[in-house]
Amino acid sequence: MITSLRHIYNTIYRSAHRFADGSALYHVIRYDIVRYYAGDVFHRIVDLPIIHNNQTGLSRIDSDTIWRWRDLQVPLSEPSESGLVLTEAEKLDLSQKLRVFISKQGKHFEPLRINR
Repeated sequence: MITSLRHIYNTIYRSAHRFADGSALYHVIRYDIVRYYAGDVFHRIVDLPIIHNNQTGLSRIDSDTIWRWRDLQVPLSEPSESGLVLTEAEKLDLSQKLRVFISKQGKHFEPLRINR
């Protein structure tokens, strides 16, 4: 039942995607970010900046920045750059989820490019 509800949610809400592990990605247009909520007990969050390409009209996830967990003391309406850096395993997991999210947003986002 929960799986069916998640599929319906993912179909209806184009700017959001919930995963089976409890994590979720949301395109937060107001702040020009994609916000990732980890599906763990600690409510860890990563904000990924979006870069707009005026020539193509598409956006892309800024993979050149260092991906960090948000500092829990910073309000969600403010940028947070003081959190811990994601491990390689966490970055890989997030990258795979971003590819699913971006495939759903094909007309708005360029494919994900991860620099190592």
